[in-house]
Amino acid sequence: MDPFTIAAAIAFFGGLGVVVLAITAERITQWFRARGRIKAESSEVIAFTLAERIANRQYVEVSGIFDQRPEKTRIVQGFYDPEADEIVDARAMASNRKPDRTIVQHHEEGQGLVIYQ
Repeated sequence: MDPFTIAAAIAFFGGLGVVVLAITAERITQWFRARGRIKAESSEVIAFTLAERIANRQYVEVSGIFDQRPEKTRIVQGFYDPEADEIVDARAMASNRKPDRTIVQHHEEGQGLVIYQ
């Protein structure tokens, strides 16, 4: 699974409402936990975050999700089903605040894509 596949699936999935907030590991974890039934229903589903931009570093282009406002950080968080080749649930997050250091570090290591177990 590469970022371009996810971006294409998100574009196909349709527009997502953008949540403007401070992007923290706690918020990401809470959102995944609140949707734990998705992973419980299918072990094949992949939890991910895909950074279009983190702290002004560009990773990929996520077309059709973000408007032209210049937020410093833009991340799509979601669940991807590789068998159906579709996004099961997702949200877009944008913020001008600096994200958690762990968020920056994990996305740098994953070249913009982080898979959660």
